[in-house]
Amino acid sequence: MADDPVFQYLKLFLDYAPAWVFLVVGILIWLSQKPQIFSEIAKYVSSAKIGEFEIELREVKAQLAETETQLVELEEENLRLNQLYADFDAHAPTQNLAPTRQELRTLAGNLTDLKPVLSALEPGSSHQEIYAAAEILRQRRDFSAFDTLVSAVDRIASSENLEDIRYHTVWTLASAVHRTVLAAVKHSEKPQLSKEQLENAQRAMRKLHDNPHVQHDRPDAPKQGIRGPASYALDWIAKGLAKFEGSPD
Repeated sequence: MADDPVFQYLKLFLDYAPAWVFLVVGILIWLSQKPQIFSEIAKYVSSAKIGEFEIELREVKAQLAETETQLVELEEENLRLNQLYADFDAHAPTQNLAPTRQELRTLAGNLTDLKPVLSALEPGSSHQEIYAAAEILRQRRDFSAFDTLVSAVDRIASSENLEDIRYHTVWTLASAVHRTVLAAVKHSEKPQLSKEQLENAQRAMRKLHDNPHVQHDRPDAPKQGIRGPASYALDWIAKGLAKFEGSPD
């Protein structure tokens, strides 16, 4: 036996392995025959430390449950948005869209994931998706969505016919920019949007305001058409940039 290498390695392990290793191995073997005990342990044990490893049982279980709940909520939000798109006509008379606007405003306050909303501002989106996104962002005034919103306005304003999007939807997009800039500038000593963001918005809103197709929107009362929110946005952007000029930073 003295010449057997397996015996020698086993003896070396037994001589130097700490006692707790044998205890843990024995417990694991016993527990493997009683799997129901694992679920019972998780109910009462917050954590267990084995050597240098700590197992957070209840915490892991709670995190998994929270993640599952969040996934269910996101799925419900997406289903509700998709249902909304199917339930209204983005080209219906403005007064007929009142119930849809109210539903979108209610939804805007409860949304936890803006990704589907922002993706609706990308090229190729349906007119329903664009209108819904515009109304939601108009209600939320969310600074994190500002760059995507401005980029969409700039792209649409670069189109000769505003990508064939109806005036009311473009007005809503312009109003969303105006409201977000107002929230970022009016009550803050330093705007909550960066100087670069405001400058990008300024270029986009000027382009929209001066778009030849936009000139045909309410020529009798320009401020009631797209040029209204575009002008208001430009005014507040100028005020925001002036605050940066006066800032010691």
